[in-house]
Amino acid sequence: MKINNLLLISILLFKIILISCNCQYDWQCGNTPYTRCRTNKTVIDQYDNRIDIDKVNGRLFFTIQYPDEFERRIISIPVDGSVDGNDVISHSTLYGQSTYQIIQGLIQYVGPISKSMVVNRSVRIAGTTANIFFANNTFGNELTWTVPGNFIFDEVNNLQYTCWPYTNGIYKGKIGEYNNLGTQIYAGVVISIRSYQSAFLIQDGSGGIRQGNFNAQYTLVSNLPLLFQDSNMGTFDADSNRIFYTSKSDNRIYQVTLSSPIQKKVILDNGFIPSFFKYHNNWLYYQQGGKILRVSVNGGSQTQVLFDSSSTDGHCICAQGFTGQSCNQCDTSKNIISWVNGIPRCIPLGSDGNPLTCDYNYQCSPYNVKVCKEIVLSGGNKGCST
Repeated sequence: MKINNLLLISILLFKIILISCNCQYDWQCGNTPYTRCRTNKTVIDQYDNRIDIDKVNGRLFFTIQYPDEFERRIISIPVDGSVDGNDVISHSTLYGQSTYQIIQGLIQYVGPISKSMVVNRSVRIAGTTANIFFANNTFGNELTWTVPGNFIFDEVNNLQYTCWPYTNGIYKGKIGEYNNLGTQIYAGVVISIRSYQSAFLIQDGSGGIRQGNFNAQYTLVSNLPLLFQDSNMGTFDADSNRIFYTSKSDNRIYQVTLSSPIQKKVILDNGFIPSFFKYHNNWLYYQQGGKILRVSVNGGSQTQVLFDSSSTDGHCICAQGFTGQSCNQCDTSKNIISWVNGIPRCIPLGSDGNPLTCDYNYQCSPYNVKVCKEIVLSGGNKGCST
């Protein structure tokens, strides 16, 4: 059975070299080979991968694959879309795919303080699976579920609110503590949670939206105030007085004002409803068919394409794992630099001192005991093994 799983990893935000127009060649990006021009790319919107928004810095995050790189990346663009390819930032190269785990992509952005991510992975563990957070190469929360939930993060107070559908519960604890979600504050069938004013909204199992409290003690979800209900509700998001949700009955996205929930306003009606979307500043953002799009909630259903996999317009980005103004920073106390065909990549070291992936035998230790070879059932990734 294949189940989606999560991994939390700390990401260091970095800047790319600026140029004046879309690139076509690496040399146009300022510090080749550490900066690279990417014209061929694919938005990975399958496998329950999601988008997210850094509302403080106005960045939209999603998962991408470049054809000459085994690992996927999490990148971001401005919420209004990339202007000339110079505003695309790579936040993480998703190293670590192995026999036991397939790393799929982004689930959720933690916040602008830690710049951490929740990353979606599938894990093979004797037929079972686990959701695991990962921070600074150390394990965090370990969960098991068949339907991905979600989180509300309070970075200032180091608090994490976890919606865990598998156990019919919502938990309050510290961000990313190993196997410790903290205290269960709500019990009952839950689908997802969203921040709402000074509280949060809970989507229950019957299409109901109920209001929760961050400081609650153990309470049944069914005992909470019911603000709105549509049994055909798919996914939802909210602002300070409205909710937006997909309807599985007519493939539309609706808006409802919670102070007067009788009337519904159609936001999107084009025969397609996304499995997930995000609200920000009167726009709904979603991904479809290799594109990142948005639609206004203020009228009209005309969508805007913010990023398109099929476009041949190039963007400049650091080589895998590198950071810094010139894209040439790699902490070699925690990483190795591996060169292949004149292109470098900065690869993290695992707990055994070997890189998470490798290119040559000499990168593995003990030397002549472990060699660099393809990892069984990894999809083609290489690692150090006997």
